[in-house]
Amino acid sequence: MKKALLIFMFIASSVSVISCNQASKKDLKNANENFKAGNKDLKDAATDADSVGKRDAKADWAKFKAQSDSSILAMNKRVDTIKLSIAKTNRRDQKKLAYDLNKTREKIDTLQSHLDQQDIKFNKSLSKFDASVKAKNDSFKREFDHDTKELGTALKDIFKDNVK
Repeated sequence: MKKALLIFMFIASSVSVISCNQASKKDLKNANENFKAGNKDLKDAATDADSVGKRDAKADWAKFKAQSDSSILAMNKRVDTIKLSIAKTNRRDQKKLAYDLNKTREKIDTLQSHLDQQDIKFNKSLSKFDASVKAKNDSFKREFDHDTKELGTALKDIFKDNVK
């Protein structure tokens, strides 16, 4: 009887170990599937966030470029107006004013060229858009706005004689 009980206990414990092992394998398989599904969801979320970031950056850049082009166009019109005003001044002042105006026009052309170059760089960088691209773009915008304001001030002050 003791022998039968020992054999029964051995068989019961063996069945228990085997069934636990199968349950563990099943749990491991389920955990693996859940991990893969979670990983796919994470990749999908990252892709969605990336595309939203690209779309927002592209819209922001388009707005900035349109405003910048408009500012440059306004400065060029102002240069043309000043050119007409210079023609009405005396000969001695005309040379200096024309020289200053030409220097300002060159700076405006340089500014337009930098904007066009940055536009090309930005459009190329959209494929690998990341935080560094955004940081560089924001830095360019700040510098460009600063340079545009300086040129606007220079145009306003073209007739002022700063030498005393």
